[in-house]
Amino acid sequence: MADDDLVLNVYVSKNDSNNQSTPRRLKKKRLNGNQISSPSEYDEHIDSNEPYVSKSRKRKAEKQPTQHSEKKARTSAIHFSSLFNSNPEIPTVNPEPVQSVKEELFSKESFESLSLSPYILQCLRNDFQFSQMTTVQQLTIPPVLDGKDVLVKSHTGTGKTLSYAIPIVQTLQAKQPKLKRSDGVHAIVIVPTRELALQSFQTFQKLVNTCCWIVPTCITGGEKRKSEKARLRKGVTIVVGTPGRLTDHLLHTECLVTNRVQYLVIDEADRLHDMGFEKEVQLIISILNKSTPERQTILLSATLTEGVEKLAGISLKSPERIDASKEHKENNSLLTKGDSLFSVPEKLNQHFMIVPCKLRLVSLIGFITSKCINSNQKSKIMVFLSTQDSVEFHFKLFSEIFELESKDSKTFDDYIGKKSKKKKNSSLVKFYKLHGNMSQDDRTNNFTNYSLSRCGVLLCTDVAARGLDLAHVRWIVQYTSPGETREYIHRIGRTARAGAQGNSLLFLMPSETEYIKALNTMKINLGEIYIKNILGDLLQLLDLLPKILENRRSVYTYEEAASSFQMYIENFTYNSKEMLDLAKKAFQSFVRSYSTYPKHLKHIFHLKYLHIGHLAKSFGLRDAPSQLGNNPVNKHFKFSKHDQKKSNFKYNSKLRFNKETTRKKKSVDMSEFASGLDW
Repeated sequence: MADDDLVLNVYVSKNDSNNQSTPRRLKKKRLNGNQISSPSEYDEHIDSNEPYVSKSRKRKAEKQPTQHSEKKARTSAIHFSSLFNSNPEIPTVNPEPVQSVKEELFSKESFESLSLSPYILQCLRNDFQFSQMTTVQQLTIPPVLDGKDVLVKSHTGTGKTLSYAIPIVQTLQAKQPKLKRSDGVHAIVIVPTRELALQSFQTFQKLVNTCCWIVPTCITGGEKRKSEKARLRKGVTIVVGTPGRLTDHLLHTECLVTNRVQYLVIDEADRLHDMGFEKEVQLIISILNKSTPERQTILLSATLTEGVEKLAGISLKSPERIDASKEHKENNSLLTKGDSLFSVPEKLNQHFMIVPCKLRLVSLIGFITSKCINSNQKSKIMVFLSTQDSVEFHFKLFSEIFELESKDSKTFDDYIGKKSKKKKNSSLVKFYKLHGNMSQDDRTNNFTNYSLSRCGVLLCTDVAARGLDLAHVRWIVQYTSPGETREYIHRIGRTARAGAQGNSLLFLMPSETEYIKALNTMKINLGEIYIKNILGDLLQLLDLLPKILENRRSVYTYEEAASSFQMYIENFTYNSKEMLDLAKKAFQSFVRSYSTYPKHLKHIFHLKYLHIGHLAKSFGLRDAPSQLGNNPVNKHFKFSKHDQKKSNFKYNSKLRFNKETTRKKKSVDMSEFASGLDW
């Protein structure tokens, strides 16, 4: 028949199932000998309960979205976190048991054994609550009183500031006739950061409380030169300052007379060298060599590097070299050149935790929860981050996450077992920030407020790693690895100060575990904390912060809790353009900083070992890394093909100029340890 080559589709309505209707010819399809018609392709509507609809009508219907299709589209746009998929295996690390170089804090000698003024002894007992000397003070004060140059190596938190402040004040207050303001400067103290300068100045203020004729002052970058000049014009006895501002006043302030300087103190010498202040320090030394060549110089450092040895060579004359660690007790605490041992406080417990890239952020939240909320003894924590952008991002993010909404206050009251005094929309944990790009007022306020607090978290860069004496800090968290061992030592030196108990935690990614062996070779011993124990605290935090779940179902495992926090972070990041920009900047600056590790550590810290996509997840980003960069060409310069051919040179030169200008401006604005000078 003529219809033998036709394929027929038949539709039978339910209502007409009993009626015999003639099948309708729908489509003609010629088949090859080896082809078989597919029911799913040609007869898909035979078993359907819906009437046949032609393809043209289907296309029209697809163009007009229905309510159902909109709902389906919204459902498909929901993002799901995959924190625990495709993570690298966490390696098993067996740290070598090593004997750390410990430094005994207190000696058996009291301050009464020294020939000190009764006013100073009374001040040490009442204002500092010290009656017994620390080891470094016992070894340093006598030779300084004898007029010798001294090179002191001692870890932070051992009382190095008092070891030079006491003999300086003792000598100056004993001068007859008594010193006057008009006699000029008798002591200059150089420190690397503004916060350390303020801290050292406050120490001198306490010591000279009963000696009103001795006047200390503090001059640092960020303060007004006019007010500093006014103080110098009135007359001061002791000047504490940062290198840049000191150099500025020595060169341009006529009332700063140095012909009677008796003491020059270079504190945190290794940090001064690392921060690039070597030229400024050398200039200060050369100016003082011309005016007072017979002065006494005291140089202090937590580590002895080649740069410190060089600085000691140009500033010290036949110095007595002192080390307070146990390793040198047999050698009468005298150092030898090139000594590279690192000593740590006796009551410091050091830990590390291996965390995959994607889990870094939620792990940090879990750790803060365990120490500041779930612990019976609330802790003060310092978290060290690699860049200023990272500090800003985490500060804004954590302030949002730990903020209590008014409806959550009852839950918090039930949790702590008593009525809370927290105000509406207060925070479970108070966060502070500190980095070099903050204004001087903000830096001072944050530093002071955190120092006075009993519990809280300070997010900071290495600007807070040197010399700062912050009371009651129980945990130091190194969220990004410091690289050099001396940087590690300085960071952990913010805790376990003055004989107090302290702890440190080092975050490491699976590709960075070799760093443990590098620390072991320097006689630094660490124990492991497991990530599962930290993430478990997120379950309890969810009870206090219902907003994290956003009306979703309850969670019962730490994996579900971590995923809920990650989803909240990503949604919060993408709901705000400001927050998204912060996250992108933090991610980009982290990648840049990661490429700056020293050459001898490149086999541990190298970008090729990182999964950049997983790393972006730790900044609340779900986009592909290639889409996270800002392309100035596409954003600011849009040319047609014709225009590009005609003005190619002009375009390239303009782009090059803008890039250079941006780079120069950024280097000024982002200066971590700016002296405040407008060169």
